[in-house]
Amino acid sequence: MDLFTIDSDSESYTGTSDSEDQECEFTYSDHAQNILSSLDESIGKIDNFLTFERGFLHGDIVCPVSDPSGQLGRVVGVAMFVDLETSSGDIIKDVNSKKLSRVRSFVSGDCVVMGPWIGRVIRAFDLVTLLFSDGAKCEILLRDSDVLKPIPPVLFEDAPYFYYPGQRVRIVDPSVSKSATWLCGSWRPSRDDGIVSHVDVGLVHVNWITSVTNVWGDKSSSPPNIQDPKKLTLLSCFPYANWQLGDWCALMTDNNGCLWMDSGKSCILSEDQKCDSHAHMYFESYGSDCSQTFVVAKTKSTVDVLWQNGTVSLGLEPQALLPVSTLGDHDFWPGQFVLEKLTVEDAARCPRTAIVSDVDALERTVNVKWIGPAHSDIVSYGSDPAVETVSVYELVEHPDFSFCTGEVVIRSAMNIDKSEADPTNGSLASKESLVTSSGFLSCTGNVLGYKDNGIEVQWANGVISKVQHFEIIGLDKLLDNSSVESMNEEHTIGDSLDEAEQEELNHEIALESTEDCTGSLCKATAFLFPKTAFDFLTNVAASLFGIHGSPSPSSVLVDPRYEIVKMAEMQPCAEETPKEEQIVKFVAQIDKPILSSEDAISKRFDVVTDCLDHHFVKENGHESVTRGWLKKVRLEWNILQNDLPDGIHVRVYEERMDLLRACIVGAPGTPYHDNLFFFDIFFPPDYPHEPPSVHYHSGGLRLNPNLYESGKVCLSLLKTWTGTGNEVWNAESSTVLQLLLSLQALVLNEKPYFNEAGYDKFVGKADGEKNSITYNENAFLLSCKSMMYVLRKPPKHFETLVKEHFTCRAPHILDACEAYLGGDLVGHAHDKAYVAEDGNKNCSTGFKIMLGKLLPKLVTAFCEAGITSDR
Repeated sequence: MDLFTIDSDSESYTGTSDSEDQECEFTYSDHAQNILSSLDESIGKIDNFLTFERGFLHGDIVCPVSDPSGQLGRVVGVAMFVDLETSSGDIIKDVNSKKLSRVRSFVSGDCVVMGPWIGRVIRAFDLVTLLFSDGAKCEILLRDSDVLKPIPPVLFEDAPYFYYPGQRVRIVDPSVSKSATWLCGSWRPSRDDGIVSHVDVGLVHVNWITSVTNVWGDKSSSPPNIQDPKKLTLLSCFPYANWQLGDWCALMTDNNGCLWMDSGKSCILSEDQKCDSHAHMYFESYGSDCSQTFVVAKTKSTVDVLWQNGTVSLGLEPQALLPVSTLGDHDFWPGQFVLEKLTVEDAARCPRTAIVSDVDALERTVNVKWIGPAHSDIVSYGSDPAVETVSVYELVEHPDFSFCTGEVVIRSAMNIDKSEADPTNGSLASKESLVTSSGFLSCTGNVLGYKDNGIEVQWANGVISKVQHFEIIGLDKLLDNSSVESMNEEHTIGDSLDEAEQEELNHEIALESTEDCTGSLCKATAFLFPKTAFDFLTNVAASLFGIHGSPSPSSVLVDPRYEIVKMAEMQPCAEETPKEEQIVKFVAQIDKPILSSEDAISKRFDVVTDCLDHHFVKENGHESVTRGWLKKVRLEWNILQNDLPDGIHVRVYEERMDLLRACIVGAPGTPYHDNLFFFDIFFPPDYPHEPPSVHYHSGGLRLNPNLYESGKVCLSLLKTWTGTGNEVWNAESSTVLQLLLSLQALVLNEKPYFNEAGYDKFVGKADGEKNSITYNENAFLLSCKSMMYVLRKPPKHFETLVKEHFTCRAPHILDACEAYLGGDLVGHAHDKAYVAEDGNKNCSTGFKIMLGKLLPKLVTAFCEAGITSDR
């Protein structure tokens, strides 16, 4: 404002003397200098704020800024230094965060141990020490925040705690101070105005979760919920890496009770409080009795990262790393325990357990060491098992032997019984030796990470030791067992499958199994001819694609259970088509479009009878439907009969108008291309006011985020997921055709990975697109397995369609597989110009490994279904 006044004056008085002009110039210069100085100070503060660095914690997943779509890393070490601000605004620079301690010993959410019991802090009650003007001092345990009333001015509007050192308070009820513990002096009614000198935790309300003895099978009753904090042990690891800007902290003391460094300040004291005569007097007299508290003004850290390829980078700057918010299902880490991937447990083959040596994130292959059968406590660490390279799609995270950094674990009873080590080394001699509360501190701890084919744990007594996977039990796994069982609908196959589907799935897995628990070959069955099938596939590929210059094996898909005779060795009969013409005919079929209604004998829409295999056949309500319901369903039939697009086929039932079965053909350009997807639909009695119910014939496979193994379909149109507008069912306008089109276009789409709730925000981002490609590769592998399931047991009334479709599309499917084995991206066979969002042009080696194993089985399934090259 003054600046504009100066400009105005200089314009009005143009006839002023030189001295006046010079004086005015000096005034302007001084004023401008002050403004610029103030501006520099403001810019400096802004710069300090903008230098707020990205913080990482142990276990965080990161990727390099220079290569966000490359391999991932896990933070395994953090070194942090902080700047602390004192009450007067002074800065103590470069304080090692390991020298800091919390202002409160316990806060809500902390995990604590007392004896064998493990609990979670619900609330911590403050124990406030007050100083009075006459030198008296007392401690008051506060169960109610209204007992002490802060006296204005409020020192810190955003204080993390209700009471803090330096705060002036008034005792609302004199009876509270009368019952307080007086450390100096005695109670007087006039002592109602004091200053908080120290605050700690007086009592803790704990929710007891479980006990070590309960886990071992010895039941015991839980202790009282309200506990003395001195009896509790905080269960925590890496507290030094959790400091953030604005956190309040204290400095640790040495053995003599002195601070490790002399800050020269007592406690936080604002400018307003410095001007308060009462507070100033109190602190001059009793400042030494106040807790020394500081505020974290700046943090600076470096991190150590374990990369997927097994290398470790030390002392990386956080600015060189990006956080990874979504981890793919096929991302593994050195030292991690993994399990051979089987869809269901099967007695014919025991899945093996392995330890990951390293991962090739680009090619999606993993080097593993097989250490024994699953669920076995006998591990062949000492035999130095050989490293084998496998596909990431062959592995799953071991459900029992996988632990997260910081996870709370409990020693297993077997480990306690067998251990003969000293308790100070992190283990115990026997259960009987646990006669004291402190003895159980060696039975509960936090996971620090994987180390030397084992797991490193920091126990509640501070001891760090390495254990094997079978020696500990994760607390979260214990608590979630019941929840996991109830969630099998979404995550496992289990009993939620139809009996026929379960039987068929078990048969499928049995046919895929080639080894028993000891690794010996199983007895041969119709599908267990890997060498024969491979030779046969080679011959077929040679005729289809001309590989290796091979001229002309048989153009007819022959069942590999029988002798395979090469065309070169065959003598054509008089009725047979010459072999050259057969090859040309077979290859020409590859360029034909997807089977359409004009090509097919089977109808797009048809009314059939016999619905006994329908998923909803046992649903009631169809006996007493209203006239309005009948009218709406007949309208649905009419729409479907007249408006069904290519790729959707529907069967309705004459005797049950409330049931419907639909088939959707996977669209080109998606990982579901050329496959058939079947859905059973049920019209409830209150239809259309409620949406129909839908069941997906999964075959026990989860190949889409919206389609579960159990058959559940997650879609906002069905009210199984949230949505708005046209996304939700509308009784006036929504139809079954709209539902089927949504399944075809929105669910079975080109990038199904982003169908997962909340993942749409990662579209176009490096980590999201990388995960999308991986998801597509796995989805296509599962789609091929789904084809085999459909070929072996086509749904009733769709047998003809299944036979026609795969007779037409089998060459195209094999052609696409050959292109994928050659490196083309899933959904883009022979499209060399296509480049993924992350710049990737080729599918991974891990995908090729799995497809190479799966392809002979797919060919065999075509043969079993009697599909030949002739239409």
